[in-house]
Order: sequence, then C-alpha cells, then structure tokens
Amino acid sequence: MSRRHALRQGWHALAAGIAILGHGGRWLAICAQQAGLGWYRQDFPLIGYLFKYLLASWLALWLALKMEMDQPATALLTVVIVMHFRSGMVITKSYYRLIGTGIGILFSLLLVASFAQDRFPFFIAAALWIGLCTAGSLVYRNFQSYGFVLAGYTLCIVGLPATLTPWQTFQIASTRMSEIGVGLLSASLVSELVLPQRLWETIQAVVRGKFRDFSLLLGQRDAVGLNQPVLKFMQDLYQLESFRASAQFETDDARVHSTTINQLNLQFMAVSTTYIVFQRLQQRLQRSGCKHEAEALQELMQPLATAVLSKGQPATSAPELTQLQQAVAAYQQAFANAFQRQRQALSALPEAQLLTFESGAALLQRLAAELAAYLDTYVLLVANPRKRQVASREFAAAQLQMHIDWLPVAIAATRGALTLLVLAVLWMTIDWPSGILAMTLGVITSTLFAGSPTPMATLRQFTLGVVLGIVLVYLSNVFWLTAAHDYVMLCIVIAPAILLTAWLSARPATALVGAGLGIAYFLMVGFNQALGDLPVRYFNDSIALMIALAVSAILFSLTDYAASPWARRRLLAQLRGLVVEACLNTTMTAAAFEMRARDLIQRSGDLHRPQAADSVHVAEALCAALEMGHAVLALRTAAVALPAQPQRLVQHTLLLVAHDYKQPSRKHQQQVLQWLDHFLVWLQGGEYAQSLSPTQVQKLVTQLHFVRLVIDTEMPALSPRSL
Repeated sequence: MSRRHALRQGWHALAAGIAILGHGGRWLAICAQQAGLGWYRQDFPLIGYLFKYLLASWLALWLALKMEMDQPATALLTVVIVMHFRSGMVITKSYYRLIGTGIGILFSLLLVASFAQDRFPFFIAAALWIGLCTAGSLVYRNFQSYGFVLAGYTLCIVGLPATLTPWQTFQIASTRMSEIGVGLLSASLVSELVLPQRLWETIQAVVRGKFRDFSLLLGQRDAVGLNQPVLKFMQDLYQLESFRASAQFETDDARVHSTTINQLNLQFMAVSTTYIVFQRLQQRLQRSGCKHEAEALQELMQPLATAVLSKGQPATSAPELTQLQQAVAAYQQAFANAFQRQRQALSALPEAQLLTFESGAALLQRLAAELAAYLDTYVLLVANPRKRQVASREFAAAQLQMHIDWLPVAIAATRGALTLLVLAVLWMTIDWPSGILAMTLGVITSTLFAGSPTPMATLRQFTLGVVLGIVLVYLSNVFWLTAAHDYVMLCIVIAPAILLTAWLSARPATALVGAGLGIAYFLMVGFNQALGDLPVRYFNDSIALMIALAVSAILFSLTDYAASPWARRRLLAQLRGLVVEACLNTTMTAAAFEMRARDLIQRSGDLHRPQAADSVHVAEALCAALEMGHAVLALRTAAVALPAQPQRLVQHTLLLVAHDYKQPSRKHQQQVLQWLDHFLVWLQGGEYAQSLSPTQVQKLVTQLHFVRLVIDTEMPALSPRSL
C-alpha cells in the first residue's frame, strides 16, 4: 500500500508540475503575444517604412541607370521628397509634383526662348515667377501648395542650366522630366504594392479621436481652460481635411465618403463652437455673481452631459452610439418641460436674470440639435463605413470659404523673388561655378518655408540636415563611390544616407533635419563622375549651399511677419472685420463666417504654439469673434419673418454693432448698449404686440439680450489695447 501511495503521490506531483508548466507556458505565450503586438504596432511600421524607402530608392536608381539618364541622383531626390508613411500621401504628392514640375518646365522653356541672350530680363522674369509661385503656395493648402513650390524651383533645375547652353534647353527639360517621372513612379509603386499603409484607417482614427475628446470635454463640463481645446479642435479640423484631400487617390471608401467627411468636419466645427460659447456664458455668469442662473443652466445641461459618457467613457461600439443618439433625441423632446421647470424656479428668486437664462437655454437647444446632426454623420462614417451616401453639394461650396491676408502673401512673394535676385547677382558678378546650386536651394527654402509659423527655427533644423548631408557626401564621394563598380555596390554605398534620411523624416521632431539631409546629399552626390578626384567642386558646392541658407535666413529674419507685434493687432482687426461683414453682408452664413475666422487663425500659425501666451490670447479673441458673429447672424435669422418696422430696427442695431467693431471705442460701445436697452424695453413693454407674435418677441428679445451680453463683456478681447 505504501508503494501504491508513493506512486499515486508521484503522479499527482507530476501532474501538478505539468499544470504549473502549462500555466507558465500560457503566461509566457500571453506575454510574448502582447510584446509582439506592441512591436507590431509601434516598431514594425517604422521598419516597414525604412524598407520601402530603401526599396523605392534602389528601384529609381536602377531605372535611371538602365535608361542611361544624365543625373540619376535627381530620381533619388524625387523619391526622398515624395515618400511618406501613407500610400495616399505619396500618390497625392506625386500627382501635384508632376503637375508643378510640368508647369515649371513649360515656363522655363518660354523664358529661355524669350531671354536666352540677356540675363537681366531673364532674372527679372524668373524672380516674378518665383514670387508668384511663393504667393500661390501660401494661398492654397495641402499638396496644392506643394505644387506651386515645385513650379517655382523647377525653374532653377531646368531654366538656369539652360541659360548656359540654350541650344540644349529641350534636352535638359525632357531629361529632368524623365528623371523626376522615374522617381515618382518608383515611390508610388513601392508605396502602393509593398506593405501599403492606408490613409482611410488614419482618417477613421482621427474622427474617433475628435469625437472622444469632445465627448470628454462635454461630459466633464469643464468651464475653464477652453483656449487650448479650441486650438486643438482646429488642428484636428485641418488635419482631417488634409487627410481627406489625399485619401481620394487611395480607396473607393475614401472617395465615396469624401463629402461625408467634409460634412462631419463642418458639423463638428458647429457643435464645438456652440459648446464653447455656452461655457463662456457660464464663466461670465460666475464672474458677475449670477450663481443661480449658472446653476439652473448647469442643471438643464446635466442630462446631455451624462448621456455622452457611458460609465465615464465615450461611446465606441455601434450599440453605445445608437443609445447615445436615442438619449440626445429624448433630451430634445424633454427640453421644453425641463426649461419651464428651471425658469419657474428662477422666477421665484429676487433679481433673477431670466433673459440671461433664456439666452443660455437657447444655446443649449442649439447644441443638442447640432450634436444630433453630428452623431448621425459620425455613425454613418464610423459604425457603417460601407454604407454609401453622397451629401448635397451645398457643403462643398461652404467648405471652400477662405480668408486670405494678402499682406503676408505679398511679403513672402517679395522675399522669394529677392532670394533669387541676390544669389543671381552673386553668380553673375563673380562667375560662381556653383551659383545654380545656390539659387536652387535658396528658392527651395524661400518657397517651402514661406508658410512656416516659425521660419527661423524651421531653417535652423533644415540647416542641420544640410550640414549632415555635406559630411555624408564627402564620405561617399571620397571613400565609398570610388569603390562602387556595379549596381549592387552602388546600392550599398548610398544605403546609409537613405536609411538615415528615412529615419529622421519619420519622426516629426526631426523631419526637417531629414529633409535637409536628403536634399543636400542628392544635390551633391556624384554618380556620373568621380567627385573624390574633384575636391574643388565639392567645396564650391558646400559653400554654395551654406551661402544660400545664409541669404534665406537673413531675408526671413528681415521679413518675419508672424513675429511682429503689429501682425497681432492686424489679426485682431481682421477678426473684427469679419464681425462687421457678418453684420452688413446679408448673404453670409454661419458656416462661411466660422470657416473664414478659423482659416484666418490657422494661417497665422498660432495653432502650432498652443501653449504660448500669444496663442492663448488669439484663441480668446477667436472665441469672442465667434460669439459675436453667431449672435448677429442668429439675430438676422430671427428677424427674417418680422414686419418691416421691426426689421428696420434690427438693421439699425446691426449697423451700430458693425460701427462699434469697425472703430472700437468706449463711446461707440456705450451707444450700442444704450440702443439695445431701449430696444429691449420697447419689445418687453408691448410696443409691437399687435404686429409680432409672442414667440417672435421672445426669440428677438433673447437674441438681442445675448448680443448685449457679448458686447458688454467680450469686446475688450478684440481690442488692439488688449495686446
């Protein structure tokens, strides 16, 4: 028995050991799986991008050598410029680069044919062209802007060499076009066929992120620190628009839902603005001591704030989104009863500001309606991405609204033209062998960085990359290229520079360093001659790049519009001008007004510095302008169906508001406030009871009171004295 007992215990121990090993194995498998998923999500995309970058470069080099092109490095430079993580971005950049290059070549041919024998008119016309292209790069967004940049510096790549040998102009143009085409084809094929990364997935991630951030902001009911969310939401809007414009070249889903994404962007803009205006009203009530009104509005908003979060988190699944839509619809249906209860409770309190409460309630009602519309589009895009829907063309027309300040555009155009002329004078004066290279890089920097909010910091990073490229070119030309006797060895020689460029370009913090490295390296590296035996040319080219960067830096420092204090005052004046236009222009819509105001701030560059004090002040001014603009537009909408006499009084109100915002002063502000007080007394006293219904009077009084609140408290944010 003892032996059987021992055997039984042994078997139990063995089974327990196997079980422990099994649990340990499963635990190790789970850990390995999690580590593998983490590696796949974080590191594998970068490794795949580096591999694609290298493969596209090698393919472009092979095709250029196979076709016996004069400068295979031009094809490699093209790959460096257009490669991106996402396939849609590569195809879009290639498309606009091809268009920009073609236009630049046509103008180069025209210029050489007209002024081949006289350099002075040639460079005057070239400077005008560079200025025009620089202006176009600022007026347009996304890769349309990039197309103008390409059209500008293609003149340096084709037109300037052709001035030395005019009889070879067409050959130079066709060769450069072929080399660029090889680079574009290689980058597009590799990006599309090898480990493609779709923009459509990124678009859905951005859409979900915007919804999550707004749901948390709405659900937490945070009435402080709204300036940074304003700038963050604007960044998301323009990022999504950039992705949408690029994704149309990618998949059927992206093309079908392009209009839906536009519509979602506009609806998110509307609902986020209404929420921010409501919270600013809450802040105003808290500061003025209207505690009961603020609490009543908070209680009225409570069901909506509770509905947007499920167990403290935003809705993610389709059932949760459906439940949220139902909750918002129920809130809209029960709003009238909840409003009456809160109003009755407030009316029993002495000195209660019922009109202020009613203005806030109108904002909440609008917020619920805009949130419902936003949810409908969001569910269509995220929960039902395969459902095909094409919205009306009305939104596309509204989306094209832009507000362009032509002064910084003119400054940038002048800077680009001067960069070319200064370097051209140096080239002609001292018969500089590397003058064409200097002009090429000078034009690239002056046009490419014209829209940068911090051009000097941008240029410093780019210069660091150029210096690294110069060092790598020396190592390649002297030590490596001399040993490269076939295609395989040549690929091995250029691989370090390609991989370093790709790795730096993949990180946002060093993307400009990578761009400078790649451009400098492939502008100077020699595939058709042994530059290791020509140190004079290497040093000439290196000095040319440094001089071009120095000229660009000097001109940028002298014409940095965004950094000047008067640019801030001009920005505030333009925001006030938009409010004036909203008062006077009867055809302006709320969507057009808001898009133009946001476009004005986006072009100012403050989106990229959300922590800076100036950016916080600009966000405050934007919110004040949006409040007033929406208020006067809502007032005009409320007055549409009124009889002639009340309409004339509303028009007089709008004229006074426009005059106050056009020439802000304490005197004009008091005139508007006094008129609004008289107008409100007349309406509340029954002056127009026979010609207006109670509903019309209520809407008009609510809107007029809100306009008065904004003028009384928010006008200083848009005043030049606030700076």
